[in-house]
Amino acid sequence: MNVGIFNRVNSKIKEGDGMYSEWNSLPLEGGGHGVLGAVGGRDVVLAVVQQLASHQPSPLTTDSEVEWVLEVIRYGLSLPLTEHEALRDCVRVCCSWLSALLPPAAPAQPPPPAVPPPLAAEPHRYANKILNHLHNLFVPRPNETLAFIYQTELGGNLISKQAVLCHRVLRLARSLADSASLGPREWRSLLLLLLAAAAALLAPPAPLYGAAEQLCERVLCVLFEVWILACHRCFPSPALWRTLREQCVRWRHRAPLTEQWARVSLCLTARLLAHMYGPLYPAMPIGEEDANLVPADMSAEAVTQSWYRMLHTIGNPVDLTKPHLISHTPEFLQYWMTEEGREGREGREAWVGSLAHIFHRAMLGVAAHVDAFLGRSTARWSVQGAGGGAGAGAGDEGEVTPPAHRRLAKSFSAARPRDKPLEKSTPRSSLIGLTSSRPSSVVPSTPPNSITSQVGEIEKPPLTPLRPKVNSIFHLFGEWLFEAALVGTTPVNSNQQKAEGTPPPPSLSEATQKLNMLSYQAGRAVALGTLCRVICSKQCREEVLAPYLARTYAALQRGLRDPATAAAVVLDAADIFRLDLDGVLVLVPDFITALDRILSEREPKLECGSIDKRELRKAAISLLLSLVAFPYHYRGLAVPEFPGCNEYAGVTIGEYARGRLSQVCVSAVQAESSEALAVPLLSALYLCVRHNAAHAHDHAPDAKARSDSSGPVSADGSQDDFAADVRELDPSSPYFGSALVVRATYLVCHRLISSWKGDLQVSLAALELLSGLAKLHSSKPEAAERKRAVRWICDYIGVQCGRPPQAHSRDLHSCVVAAYTCLAAWLCAPLLADADCLAALLEVVELGISGSKSQGKPGEPPKMKDEKELKPVSMRVRDAAESLLMLILEQVGNNDGGKWCRLDERWLAALGHGKLRHFVVDGNTILSLLEEPLANSQEPQPTIVAIIRCGWGRFAWSLSSRGAPRCATRGAAACARPVPMLEPPPRAPPACRALPAAPPCAVDAAFPTLDAVLRQLNDPEATTLFKLLEQQAAIEKKVRESEDNVVPEECVPPDPVTEFQTARLFLSHFGYLNIGGDKKGGPARLCALDSRAEGLSAALRRLDATGSRAALTVHVFYARAGQTRATDIVANASQHGAVSPAFVRMLRGLGTPVRVRGHAGWSGHVRSSYDAQPPRDEPPPPEPLTPSVYDGREQVLYWSDSTDEIAFVVPSGYELNETDDQSDSMKSDVDGSCCSVNRGSWWDVSGERDDRRERPDKTRALSLELERPAPAAPAPPPPLSGSGRRNRDFTPKILIIWLEDFEDHLNLPIDELVRYCETGVPWRRHESSALCVSSARGGLARVRVRAGGAGVLADGALLAPRLLPAALRRAACFLARRARLNTDLYQPPHVRRRHLIQDIAQQYKKDLTEPELLESLFKAP
Repeated sequence: MNVGIFNRVNSKIKEGDGMYSEWNSLPLEGGGHGVLGAVGGRDVVLAVVQQLASHQPSPLTTDSEVEWVLEVIRYGLSLPLTEHEALRDCVRVCCSWLSALLPPAAPAQPPPPAVPPPLAAEPHRYANKILNHLHNLFVPRPNETLAFIYQTELGGNLISKQAVLCHRVLRLARSLADSASLGPREWRSLLLLLLAAAAALLAPPAPLYGAAEQLCERVLCVLFEVWILACHRCFPSPALWRTLREQCVRWRHRAPLTEQWARVSLCLTARLLAHMYGPLYPAMPIGEEDANLVPADMSAEAVTQSWYRMLHTIGNPVDLTKPHLISHTPEFLQYWMTEEGREGREGREAWVGSLAHIFHRAMLGVAAHVDAFLGRSTARWSVQGAGGGAGAGAGDEGEVTPPAHRRLAKSFSAARPRDKPLEKSTPRSSLIGLTSSRPSSVVPSTPPNSITSQVGEIEKPPLTPLRPKVNSIFHLFGEWLFEAALVGTTPVNSNQQKAEGTPPPPSLSEATQKLNMLSYQAGRAVALGTLCRVICSKQCREEVLAPYLARTYAALQRGLRDPATAAAVVLDAADIFRLDLDGVLVLVPDFITALDRILSEREPKLECGSIDKRELRKAAISLLLSLVAFPYHYRGLAVPEFPGCNEYAGVTIGEYARGRLSQVCVSAVQAESSEALAVPLLSALYLCVRHNAAHAHDHAPDAKARSDSSGPVSADGSQDDFAADVRELDPSSPYFGSALVVRATYLVCHRLISSWKGDLQVSLAALELLSGLAKLHSSKPEAAERKRAVRWICDYIGVQCGRPPQAHSRDLHSCVVAAYTCLAAWLCAPLLADADCLAALLEVVELGISGSKSQGKPGEPPKMKDEKELKPVSMRVRDAAESLLMLILEQVGNNDGGKWCRLDERWLAALGHGKLRHFVVDGNTILSLLEEPLANSQEPQPTIVAIIRCGWGRFAWSLSSRGAPRCATRGAAACARPVPMLEPPPRAPPACRALPAAPPCAVDAAFPTLDAVLRQLNDPEATTLFKLLEQQAAIEKKVRESEDNVVPEECVPPDPVTEFQTARLFLSHFGYLNIGGDKKGGPARLCALDSRAEGLSAALRRLDATGSRAALTVHVFYARAGQTRATDIVANASQHGAVSPAFVRMLRGLGTPVRVRGHAGWSGHVRSSYDAQPPRDEPPPPEPLTPSVYDGREQVLYWSDSTDEIAFVVPSGYELNETDDQSDSMKSDVDGSCCSVNRGSWWDVSGERDDRRERPDKTRALSLELERPAPAAPAPPPPLSGSGRRNRDFTPKILIIWLEDFEDHLNLPIDELVRYCETGVPWRRHESSALCVSSARGGLARVRVRAGGAGVLADGALLAPRLLPAALRRAACFLARRARLNTDLYQPPHVRRRHLIQDIAQQYKKDLTEPELLESLFKAP
């Protein structure tokens, strides 16, 4: 026999030390046998108890008789299990007598045994004895334990009856705790009874099956529920608490203990959080069956004391990974001595194998506690997920569940049908009819508050700002978490066992040696995930103790290098690099390696267990978004390492991470199959490419770039091409950035056509990324890669438009419109110089406008314009194609706003010029002609100034018809005649023979002479005519006679004409005065407008106030830490030194400062946009002292390209101080009526204050105030005809908010800030977006996008400060475009301008015939 066994029995259990070290535990020796046990009183018991069990009146009348009978019952409860009837009667008598403590109830059937009068008079006197005697029911018998625990020799009926007795006692104990008025002695006896019952069932290490397993669970459930009630009514003594702790430590090898401990502890935690943080803290959901587990009137002090003691009841959960500590109990030693030879190896390994599962469940319970303190408790935890926690292995069930041949064949419960096969774990509701007064229908089949659902929640809500600090949570749970996170990573320290002098027996050592530490990886993964959640709950300005950070980093590093736990770390550490943690860069290499294993292929190369792989990829993508800026921002920083490590000696973060992160991004985009995850991945790819391109000094494409390839990659071999190409690139090469741009372009184009064309979100994100990559290709615009990308996008448009009619939808057309916008970003002059590329562009333009291509399939003859039917895919697609066509014709306009001409009628009037002639040409262009030179020209020449207004903008031409080039002498009165180079030789006079006279003929007489005709007509004026003829004949004769004497003279041209009809000349030269040339029945090409009509100038101003590019206003705010009021946030922009330098740098990068008065483009408000005033002498603008100088009154920050223009405005608060005439625009929540009441907008620029009121019918049709009558007003000038709805514009509200404390994004007053963002354009409440930016201590900028993503800028991205302004601009443009695509009434600017031109033509045209039109050109306007 091993002597060490006795040493272990006599050794002191260290679990008793600590808060109860000054107290001794109470013995659980049972009620004893008394006198009858010494002399043998079986027959006495049978005789006495049988009579007492009847419902007849009790014959016991004195206290001595009751005392004697209690001694008989005491011995009867200790009889062998074979004496079941005697045991049953004893239990019935005890339960009936103890019911005297309960309130009166309805009589039960069958009637219970009668209560003796002495006991009914003083029930408390005997209750303590009866409770002590009931111990004997659970005390193991000599040479016999509870039959249904170890043996199955007894019949199934007897086993069931024995279980019923135990459940009856437990039900009585629960009723006494609920309803009886117990004193301290009774509470102490009741708790000791339950402890003794649990110890008899749970302490031995023998495996439990079927009924015994359910009984053990029920004993623990009643024990903890009664204990909580005792804490409320009579708080247990320290000795009782120590006894509970010591017994629970001995029961830790039982899985139900962990479940019940977590259940009760979590209920106490929920009540504790309500007392500590109040009702604003996120409530931890508790099941209905556990809602009353903690009494509602339990005091806060009792809850706090009970919670802390209950939390530490089972000791350190990590001890479950040490079998030698778990087996350090007398019950284990006794079991080995008595059962070792009979059970064999299977019995010895059963409890050891179950420790890994119990450890996993215990760590899930700890994780649930931590999540409750973090405010993340959004679900219950359930025993159903016992094997479903993070990292749970598949072998847990096999280790716990016994073989089929060892399960009980019959249930002891009558609540379950007999023909139902026995399950591994009988639901607790099946026993509830025996053990509780509650109906089984309301009792769950599993313990409440599921750990698995608590920890493995899918959607993580934002953490509450009221949560405790990281240090506080580590003070409570850090010791357990850190130790559990390192389980299996260090060799077992055997010195501790030798020091204790209690080595395990050979049998246990053999089992321990065979136990693989990998079985504990599920619990370790839970601990690592919990550590990550705790550390990622750090608030902005919170400081974490250095020892906690160091231990966390050490645990995470080892967890990331273990494939069994790396997934759990990545899942819960998505924000670890966004929190300004000191020293967190030491984890960068290991996280990059883990991301490579997760994202590079469709299936992660890690052991995920029950972790949702989609959630794992989502967390990995979030981590990737936080790492893409590191190679650029920390490019010169050496890779930090733990002390004593030398893995990355001399390697910088830029060198290590640049190539690997690029490869991860490309591989992830290539392998991603989920459309929802592809959107943030595209953002990560763009930011990675953008940072690498900014890092490279030379953007020339790499020599390995596939510039010589002829087309897209085939679908067969495309899965590995892009990742392989990136692996071949050298990250240290200066060409790496430009080569990566090419690879990313090919990859996104390929996946857009092959995989993503059916999803709107991904298609829009991919096209936005391609638009961003177009700017990176601009270093060599003539490169073949740019042309190939354009052809790919053209192919995408062709494929989408060529889909069958049933596949066409609003989303499909939105994708096509976005593709046309993407093509506009790729246009450049060298690209359009390529004939093939230009042909491809014009083909898709033709496809968008007409709905088909002229050039069909190869071999088919081309279709002429007259042969095609004008049937575009949709009107939105046609408008987008027209926009692209105009950009092609303009060769991509300038970015400085020069497209918009400042010259208009007001400028000309200010310079003293007269009126203009206005014409509408072809129904879509307004020509305003001024027949005066702009300058004081001394050369009277035909000069005209033409102001052209069309759908694409306002342009001005100055034309002059000259007879000589401008290089001629300016002072000459006439143009000099050309001088011949040589004198021409004299010519001989021609010799002419006279023709013979013609003979007379009949024809001569056919025509009468003039004299005869006049005489025949008898015309009185004939005489005068004859005189004139005679005079003319005399003059001609005189001239002929004097020809030989006349000397020839040089011809002198006449003086220049000073009066012209230049408008007529201009229109004639351009073919608009083709008299009689217009088609019959068609509308006239030229239509004159009434220049004198009232309201025409206002209509032209309204047209000018509608820009030709998509206009957007972005409002920028600065929120200091803790500010939640809009007035305080707006006031920061006007205070000196109230904003950070990083915010000022970002603001300067957003756009160029411009003066509102002299600005010809969008200025942030319709009142001041596109309305540049004539220049005046002004001092230069002073250097802005505060950001509020860009509030839109004097200056704004302006940015534009060929399709968009943005005005960045920093509100200063003046917006709310304006008059009612400048109030907010009316808002609408639907695609319905919505108009602006802002004076000076393009809705109403006439200047008359009552113009809108003078149109009651139209105002009523377009107003939300349907029942308010319009005030009377004098007759107005006629308004523009046509529908106002078709010209309506909608704009989203986009806010950029700089946060000093990132946590403040949860409490931003967006609805109040929007009041400061008036632009004069109608908007809808649900179309407001906020881009929150916060600066990290390391210099990077963290972005929060409330809408979940904004194109290339995903939520949670970390950006380098240099790239932040460009990324914010792209995000704002993307959000605005998405809002326009989602608006049915939106039309592009050129369409709105075209409609306004048509309205003006219809309202102010002159009804002139063609002669009257020509005649009007000869008259002054």
